[in-house]
Amino acid sequence: MKELKKPRADSKLKNLPDLIQEGFWLLLHPSDAETPAYTLEDLGGEVFDKHGISVAVSTLSEWRAWYSLKRRMEAAAERADQARLELAKDPNITPADIERVAQTVFTAESLQAGDVESYVRLAKLNLARTKQALDRDKLSAASKTQIEKGLDALFEEIKGNKKAEAIFSQLQEVVKKA
Repeated sequence: MKELKKPRADSKLKNLPDLIQEGFWLLLHPSDAETPAYTLEDLGGEVFDKHGISVAVSTLSEWRAWYSLKRRMEAAAERADQARLELAKDPNITPADIERVAQTVFTAESLQAGDVESYVRLAKLNLARTKQALDRDKLSAASKTQIEKGLDALFEEIKGNKKAEAIFSQLQEVVKKA
């Protein structure tokens, strides 16, 4: 699942504690209809008065967009976690299936929030994972074939030597288990 990029170390607003950032968000988006929303200019004054940080309106606008995305991604991740917990109650569902469904929930939530960029990144990541798994399977199959060829050649060399054949038989068992 997507995680937001870690804020730069010099990003004063993005590095404030989550509780403070949530307070800023609530000033811009009050939960009740009677409380007037702050403008970005008003918020800039609040940030300076309470935290001694002087910020431009453009910086506040950038923070608001970033924080909005952060909230959406956290909400999508939370819903995916809820799906995981519900699915985990069914003993017939495999961990891989649980992850696949949770990923689908996260993707759907991201798209619903209008975060197509996250969906594209996620799709690319899933494609890369699938390619990596296929490459690993190909390598494993090729290695197995090479090992089998080597074992066949070794058996031809020791054929007739009962002691060597007994050891060879043990070796075959070890290779089968690997």
